[in-house]
Amino acid sequence: MKALHLGSACLLAAIATFSSLGAQAADSTPVEQYHYGQKLDVKQVIAIHEDSGSPFDCGIVEARMDYLDSHGQAHSLGYRKFATNCNEGG
Repeated sequence: MKALHLGSACLLAAIATFSSLGAQAADSTPVEQYHYGQKLDVKQVIAIHEDSGSPFDCGIVEARMDYLDSHGQAHSLGYRKFATNCNEGG
C-alpha cells in the first residue's frame, strides 16, 4: 500500500512538472495572429486565455490558444471571438 501511495505521488509530481513546463514554453512563445483559412497543426491544447472585462459584457474579445503541434513544438495563436459570457444563460 505504501509503494502504491509513493508511486501515485511520483506520477502527480511528473504531471505537475510537465504541465508547468508546457505553460512556461507557451508564455515564452511569440503570439501569432490567426488569419482566415490558416492551416493549423494542433496536437494538444495547453490553455485558452480570454481578455476579461465585466462579467456582464457580451461581445468580441481578444483570445489566445497555447498549443503543441505534432512535433511537440509550442505555439501561441491570437484570435478574436465572442466572449464566453455570450454563451452562458443568455
